[in-house]
Amino acid sequence: MAQLLAAAADKSIGQRIQQKRKEFGYSAERLSESINLSQQQLSRYERGVSKINVNHLIDIAIFFNTPISWFFQDCMPETLMKEELKEVEINQKWSNLSTVQKQAFVAFLDTLK
Repeated sequence: MAQLLAAAADKSIGQRIQQKRKEFGYSAERLSESINLSQQQLSRYERGVSKINVNHLIDIAIFFNTPISWFFQDCMPETLMKEELKEVEINQKWSNLSTVQKQAFVAFLDTLK
């Protein structure tokens, strides 16, 4: 049973890598060159036939400026996934704030103490 779950996770992570790559409009060749990985290995990851090396997944997440947890969303129990999605949403909203907005928000939070 555990092997089946791991195989499903490999495919899910690979599909998410491919989804993010296509969302950004990158070819497999361009992404693989950018993260210093062979195109063949990237293809194996995207198809879910190889377990992804954690360092490669970190490189991919950094390249796309995407939280690494995003690649695991389909692999987690639903309750954990909801919490993780909320955290990702908060992080994305925070990163979209200007420095002045961030300072104002922190000042507001300080008033709640």
